[in-house]
Amino acid sequence: MKNGEVLECRKDPRIVELAEALKVLSEPNRLRIICYLSGGEACVCEVERELDISQQLTSHHLNALKNAGFLRVRKEGTSSYYSIETENLKGVNETFCKYVDYRRVKTGKRQSCGC
Repeated sequence: MKNGEVLECRKDPRIVELAEALKVLSEPNRLRIICYLSGGEACVCEVERELDISQQLTSHHLNALKNAGFLRVRKEGTSSYYSIETENLKGVNETFCKYVDYRRVKTGKRQSCGC
């Protein structure tokens, strides 16, 4: 990677957006929810049972994921059904892979800066 490319990464505002998205996804129960919902839409009580956490905590995590754009909600009577917002999750994955492309990672030392 050239030094100019590194500088562009530092100045790119999408890095901040990516970091915010990754913060939301970094909570283990939220990743479990994403994993569970990858099998299809589910209501709050199904997610609660699957994760074996309280309804309040389940709702908290579902709302955090929804507010970050990773989930959509469909209301049916008094029930809420959640599913993955595929394009937004895909976008985070693609952006992350753009900045952390393992094929471009150098294994040797950088050119010495002289310090």
